[in-house]
Amino acid sequence: METAFFLIMGWCGTGYPGWLRYLLKKIPPPPDPEPWWHIGIIGLGLVAGVVGGHYFNDAIVDNQFFAGQNAIASGLFAFGASNVTTGIASSLKR
Repeated sequence: METAFFLIMGWCGTGYPGWLRYLLKKIPPPPDPEPWWHIGIIGLGLVAGVVGGHYFNDAIVDNQFFAGQNAIASGLFAFGASNVTTGIASSLKR
């Protein structure tokens, strides 16, 4: 369950480029000529989410500051790790 949670947080942390612009204008996005780039970014976000979540969870397992909040804190770290990783990868595309 924990790994599935980290996968979900990694998926949610993956930002689709320009999603807010199209959401506010109510215009459908144009078809992308290279859909494999987005699939690769999503895959990278999933991997970064799982690795970041497990790494952070292992780091705070005995810390009393995070007692009872391990899943939430690790999930937020997984979200942030996937967001930063996919943001860097997306910026290198252009």
